[in-house]
Amino acid sequence: MSNELQLLENVELKLAMCNTDAQLEKTINTFLPPVLLKLASTQEASKRKVMEILSHINKRVKTNPSIKLPFESLLNQLTDEKVTAFVKNFTLIYLEMSVQRMEGEEIAKHLPDFLRGISGRPQQQRIILLHIVLPVLKKWKMDHAEQLRARKEIFNFGENDVPVILAFFLDVMLYQPRSARDEEEEPTFPGLSALAVEEVTNKGKVQWGLATLRDAKLGILNFILNPIFTDSERLPLLIVGVCDPNDQVVSASEDGMRRWTGNIDYENVATIRSLYKLHLGSKPTAKLGGKDGRSQAPNPVKIRVIQYLSKSIAATNMVAQMVQVIFDGIYGESTNLKLQRSALSFLQWCARMSKAENIGPVAPVIIQGLLKYINNTTEAQGYDSESIKGYAYVACGLVAKKVPKVGLSDTHMLSLFFDNLEQEQKNIKTYVQDALSSMIEIYVDISTESPIYEEVQQIILKAVQKHDAPSRYMALKYANAIYPFSCVFARYICLLGSSTSIAKLEVKEESARGLLPFVRNKSGLVENVEVVPASELPRFSELVHYIHQNRPGQEYSLNSKTPVIRGYPVEVYSEVLSFLRMVFILEANPTTILLDDYVGDKVDNGMAEDPVVMSNFKQLLFDMWTEGNDKETIEYWLQFVEQGLDPTLKDSILLATSAKCLLEVISLGPSSISTLFKERLNFFKSLSISDKLDARILMSHIFGIIASNPSVPEETIASMLSEFCDILEMPEGKQQYAGGDIDHRHGALLAIGYLVGRCHYRERTLSNDVLVRCANNVVKYLEGAPGSSFYLLANAACQALAEMGRTRLLPFPAEKSKDDSMDVGMTVDQVIEKLASLVKTCKDTKTQEKAVLALGHLSIPLATEALRPLSDAIVQALYSTADTKQVELAFASGEAWSVIAFGWEAQSMQKYKDVSDMPVLASIQAPTLDFQSIIEKIIKVYVASDRSWYRKAACIWLLSILKFGKDQAIVKKNLGLIHASFSRLLADRDDFTQEVASKGLGLVYEYGDAKIKEDMLYSLVGTFTEGRTIQAQSVTDNTVLFEEGALGESPDGNSITTYKELCSLASELNQPDLIYKFMNLANHNAMWTSRRGAAFGFQNLMALAEKEMEPYLPRLIPKLYRYQFDPNPRVNQTMKSIWRSLVKDNQKTVDVYFNEIMEDQLVGLGNRQWRIREASCAAITDLVQGRQLTQIEPYLERLWQMCFRALDDIKDSVRQAATATCRSLTKLTVHYCDPTTVAMADGLKVMDIVMPFLLQKGVVSDAEDVQKFSLDAVLKVCKTGASLLKKYVPELIDTLLQSLSSLEPQSMNYLSFHVDKYNISQEQLDNARLSGAKNSPMMEGIEHCVQQIDEQVMEELTPRILHIIRKGTGLPTKAGCARFIVTLVMNRRAVFTPFADTYLKALSGTIRSKNPVIRKSYATAIGYVCQLATYDRLLSVTKHLKKLYIDEEDEDAKAGSAVTAVEITRFAADRAKSIATAIVPLIFFGEHDPEENLNKLWKAAWEHLTSGTRSMVSLYADEILQFVQPLLSSASWKVKQTAALTIADMCKSAGKDVKTHADKLLPVLVSTLATRSWAGKETVLDAFVQLCISVKDSFGHRTEPSLEEVAKIMVREAKRKNRVYQRHALVSLTVFLNSFGDKIDMLDQVEEFLTELCQMDEAEAMEEEDNDNAKPLLLMIKANSFKTLVAAYRPEAFTQQESKSDALSEMITNCLVGNVWNVQLAVLQSLKTFVENSTLSSLNETTVNKIIKACLSSLSDLKYSAIRSAAVDVLEKLAETGKIKDTTKVEFVQHINALMQKEPIALIRERL
Repeated sequence: MSNELQLLENVELKLAMCNTDAQLEKTINTFLPPVLLKLASTQEASKRKVMEILSHINKRVKTNPSIKLPFESLLNQLTDEKVTAFVKNFTLIYLEMSVQRMEGEEIAKHLPDFLRGISGRPQQQRIILLHIVLPVLKKWKMDHAEQLRARKEIFNFGENDVPVILAFFLDVMLYQPRSARDEEEEPTFPGLSALAVEEVTNKGKVQWGLATLRDAKLGILNFILNPIFTDSERLPLLIVGVCDPNDQVVSASEDGMRRWTGNIDYENVATIRSLYKLHLGSKPTAKLGGKDGRSQAPNPVKIRVIQYLSKSIAATNMVAQMVQVIFDGIYGESTNLKLQRSALSFLQWCARMSKAENIGPVAPVIIQGLLKYINNTTEAQGYDSESIKGYAYVACGLVAKKVPKVGLSDTHMLSLFFDNLEQEQKNIKTYVQDALSSMIEIYVDISTESPIYEEVQQIILKAVQKHDAPSRYMALKYANAIYPFSCVFARYICLLGSSTSIAKLEVKEESARGLLPFVRNKSGLVENVEVVPASELPRFSELVHYIHQNRPGQEYSLNSKTPVIRGYPVEVYSEVLSFLRMVFILEANPTTILLDDYVGDKVDNGMAEDPVVMSNFKQLLFDMWTEGNDKETIEYWLQFVEQGLDPTLKDSILLATSAKCLLEVISLGPSSISTLFKERLNFFKSLSISDKLDARILMSHIFGIIASNPSVPEETIASMLSEFCDILEMPEGKQQYAGGDIDHRHGALLAIGYLVGRCHYRERTLSNDVLVRCANNVVKYLEGAPGSSFYLLANAACQALAEMGRTRLLPFPAEKSKDDSMDVGMTVDQVIEKLASLVKTCKDTKTQEKAVLALGHLSIPLATEALRPLSDAIVQALYSTADTKQVELAFASGEAWSVIAFGWEAQSMQKYKDVSDMPVLASIQAPTLDFQSIIEKIIKVYVASDRSWYRKAACIWLLSILKFGKDQAIVKKNLGLIHASFSRLLADRDDFTQEVASKGLGLVYEYGDAKIKEDMLYSLVGTFTEGRTIQAQSVTDNTVLFEEGALGESPDGNSITTYKELCSLASELNQPDLIYKFMNLANHNAMWTSRRGAAFGFQNLMALAEKEMEPYLPRLIPKLYRYQFDPNPRVNQTMKSIWRSLVKDNQKTVDVYFNEIMEDQLVGLGNRQWRIREASCAAITDLVQGRQLTQIEPYLERLWQMCFRALDDIKDSVRQAATATCRSLTKLTVHYCDPTTVAMADGLKVMDIVMPFLLQKGVVSDAEDVQKFSLDAVLKVCKTGASLLKKYVPELIDTLLQSLSSLEPQSMNYLSFHVDKYNISQEQLDNARLSGAKNSPMMEGIEHCVQQIDEQVMEELTPRILHIIRKGTGLPTKAGCARFIVTLVMNRRAVFTPFADTYLKALSGTIRSKNPVIRKSYATAIGYVCQLATYDRLLSVTKHLKKLYIDEEDEDAKAGSAVTAVEITRFAADRAKSIATAIVPLIFFGEHDPEENLNKLWKAAWEHLTSGTRSMVSLYADEILQFVQPLLSSASWKVKQTAALTIADMCKSAGKDVKTHADKLLPVLVSTLATRSWAGKETVLDAFVQLCISVKDSFGHRTEPSLEEVAKIMVREAKRKNRVYQRHALVSLTVFLNSFGDKIDMLDQVEEFLTELCQMDEAEAMEEEDNDNAKPLLLMIKANSFKTLVAAYRPEAFTQQESKSDALSEMITNCLVGNVWNVQLAVLQSLKTFVENSTLSSLNETTVNKIIKACLSSLSDLKYSAIRSAAVDVLEKLAETGKIKDTTKVEFVQHINALMQKEPIALIRERL
């Protein structure tokens, strides 16, 4: 037999010999591991023997779970690399068995050993180990600091260990046990493979119940939610956990999601793959027999997975998986609404974020799938299904946008969406709109060669004609976005879209947007440009031909709510004409009219007033009419216009639009055009007296041109004029014509004027009679009663007279004859008078203007010397217009002056040349009036007047004369005078006068020659800089200082600043001639954009100025940029208009000149003029927005510096502007200090610039605003700065903590000195301050910094914090500091631990703070720091607490000690227990403090430390005694009292254990009891008695104290005169006697004084007492005396006492009478005790009779049942003695029977 076998047999024998479990356990523990190792033996016999031994062990151990196996040895054997796998398999079996017999906590400690290197183990071992680990994960704990290094150092995980562990855990998380209902069905485990199910159930060995599975999952979560695993690794498990059916698992997972998934890298491919795998499962492989094929995750998990995939761009580029997830979500077998929505939402994300080349190949498949879903889902009911269908539409749009070829290959999808837009349910329509909007971009600038070009147009055309708002809106949107403005088709769509059949605002707006020139970018969005280039316009001829060839569909026309022309509703037709007219005019004026937002108004104003615009239009019209191709265009255009002139349509807008278009063509076109219309003369005649005002005005003009055509016979003209005169001559109200009387007269007046005037133009001869009749009829309407009708007719009459008298003298004599001998009727003189009167007296400005212009026009034929008086009358009338004070009228009279001066050569007369052939002009004589004198008078009298309205009128007149006669010799001759006048008027108080003067100066400069320009510059610059030529106006008697209504505006001359600024701007550039350019560009009064302003053509200067200014831009731009923000609104408006004129691309210009602008603004911030400082602030606010770091970085510190300087400016408005600037700067700084948006290097640069400045100069500034902004900026940076902050954390935290106090509201400081006044306590106020500090933004900032604290930062930070602890001032700072320390301990434990002792030492000094709130805050901090402090430091803190509590007299110190103890035991209970020997005695002692507030605190500390149990008293009795004993002899009475109470409580609390300490305790108590009585002394006495009782047996040999001494002490205490104490002392004496009565005879010692107490007269005794309420107390003492007395009566032990039984019984029974019921009760209870204690011999007949008598007497008292019950008790005891016999017995029975009859209570009756 081999040695090995022999050994094994010995082991077998030893096992067999084990009789008890203990022996067996010991033997197994010794031999099992080595026996298992023998399985590796090479000898078969040995192996067989091992198997026999193992079989033996199994039989005995498996049935007996109390036997423990050698866990440690087996585990070591398992982890030993030298042991073979075969041995390990068996070792594992016994290890598993061992684990089942152990506590979970014990196993959890070995978790690293189980899991280390697990990936290298065989599969079966791996599963067993993981199953061992699963149940104990919940119990696993590890210190946070250790967790940080556990992965590498403690668990020492290999490369594949973590994936293996987490894969198994994920399977467990996914596993759901089958319910009873599932039993019949095929087993399915979503997310798991058959193999995984086997592993989770350990091949069916583990039966998972709901509770055990829940615990396992919670354990897994407990294990993975820590720094050992990365956020990405734990994400799949948390996703599954959140979807678990169990609430606790969900709650724990959600918490994990919140706290442990912040650092996931969603672009990590492995992370995303794991999510896709979780969602989709995997295919089975042949290798594992198909068992490893995973099913898909359950739907809730899928939804969560998609939620996280939708944060990843990487996920969008894994195309195969992405498509699977999407189609599974839409069409999967088990899908539901939520999953469908998630899948489509994910698809939208993919479409937005993926790369086109990745999604491109699958895009057609995706689109096909989505369209199939859309087509199949016809009726979507409810919000969910509607939104899902909507998502499908949006996804299609986004995919098409990403992969344009999908939409460009055919138009099926586009067509379907436009069709569905009309048919879908209301809620889905918005989604379809979104989808179509997404697709716009792919069709932008679609090539005309594209196969789908025509189809797209047809789809849009069809959609715009639908009677459906969304369809029309989207069609318009497409037309505007995908085609340029020049596209004729798109403009046609917008015209169709203007139909009012759909009244939706967005449709109206989109249509209108498409009809105003715009420029759009490659995305189809309209770009914001100041001026649209003329090249963007569509061609007029193309538009006309397109509209001629195309007509809308029948349905579109039928849906119209208004009449239809050529298939177009009238409002659309009107829009068509307006748009074509605008394009026609703009085509004629590509450079004259700028295409901006006001282009419509400019076109109208230009055609009404601007000779250049009219001339260009006339030229184009002539060219087109004479060329073959384009003539057709004009013919079509005239056809359109003519069709609009249908009065039966009853649309006044269309009629007026058509008339305007026609008038422009026939007035400015060749006469052959007007010939075309002569056939329709009667039609035009009828329209000229139409009831529509606009149409009447235009039609009468058209009628005048057409009817005066040479081809119309003179007789016809005369007859028509006669008809009109008939209308005018008819009496009012007797009108034959239908319609309004006034309308017809108005039309007739205009028609006469235009017809006669145009006949004069063409030199047609009309009979004088007709002319006189016409003129007379017109003139009579110049007079009448004021009212709207009169003004209307007078207006027409003035117009008619101007038309008639513009080329020929009116057909009246010039003047009346000198002698009035002949009545010549009306004269020209009278007409002039009437017009002049109308100008002066009329209340209607329009009529006044017409009258002034009529006067001017009538002066043209008055060129002869003979007619000079008439001219003079007109001149006087014009002068008098200055008195009307009306600006519009001044412009009208200015125009009239130009007509008087230059006749038909005046520019203002160009608009009246509305017939192409005007032979009459050749015969008109040039004006002969002396206009020089008029100019001089205007300058001398009006410009120099002290009346502001004269100066304003003169200024406007001079401007008009200059503008309308720029080429005239007289103007050139007077340029110097005019310049002087304008220069003078620049200083006028009236804004508008100044502005007109500045315009005038610009024109003078423009029209003058080189010498004039030089002189002008010299004089103007002198005007501004030296004040030459502008003298203050002298104040005379009739000087008007204020205009009516202007009082209240400050007349401080400030208004001139605008021009002063312009001058200084020009001077700074050393280019004074620019001043005149600026003046022309400073174009900001509404007047200049009006129709009247168009006549002056200022808008055309812009283009010219831009080129001239180019060389000066680098110097000009910075100044101009600042001036745009000038606080003076006039200056900034002026400068803005100059800026807009010079700068076309705002963004680009500012980028180019950024450095120059920034330097200029920084200098401006320090300028001595407040306006410049304020403007620079506003300019910087605008400038810094959205800037790149490279641009801003060089200026950042200076910016902050200068802005803070401005924040503290003396001027309020500068401070306000600086506030806005600082806000912008803060925003910018915060952005650049955010590591998520900038590179680390850049962020650090900004930090290095900004942080030192803000902390060292900003937060500590004396200026409150600067402080506030610095702090705001610092706090915002704290929020976003993250790791960039690290360098500044120490200084930051220090500053923020200090600022908690320095920035506390002043009201708090005030209140702290006046608490009484406001009826609040200091503590309430302090609590409010504390709450304010806790919730302040500074604290929030500090908490953001905490995450950045590491060892290095801690080194620098500690001295600062310690300084605040020791020397900090202000409650908020101290409280904040305490809170910060707590945050540090909680969040940065590892970093804080080395410094914990230092902090604790410093914090110890805060305990004695006078302020309770600060005490509490610091105490909390101490509590937290104690968690990490060393043992020695904890001990010294406890000593310090003891010293403060016991040695100090100061109440604050005592309270501080108590509060600190509470917080230490609350937050560091474990650490407190580690120093229990020191802290338990202190807390136990403190618990007995007589002062209630302190008592409560110490009790709370005890509660925290011991959970309320008293076991620690026994445990630390020696220490407590040691602590308390010296205090009993303390000089402080209070300490002495507390110590005594502590000892007393200790005696009670320690129970039986107290015996061991009796030798020490008894002497202590004896000495304590020797003192006088004090509140609470009774507790000590009670404890003394209890302690004596517990050591009762030891009194035989005890000398210190002996029993006799104890007895004396008890009697002494019972005799004390303090009644309250005496009451308790008697009770204690009773208790003592009950225990020791038979050991020591005390009856003699107590009898005398107790009998005295028993027989006491309360009334007498009360007289001696001070207390009024002494009676109840005395009665209690009396009652207790009886009980004590009978307790001392022990005749059984001491026979000598028998002799006293009679006397004793007599005294007791006698006392029954005359006492209150509770004393009687005590007497009866004493009698019972007396009977019990008596011997038979001591109970003689006399005594028995006395007792019976007393009891019977008590039984007859029916008032108190308690007394009767007590009497029965006595009788029962007496009866038991057998002493009631013979006659006594007979009488006794009789009495009892009698009493039974009366007894009301059944229970007592029964006992009797």
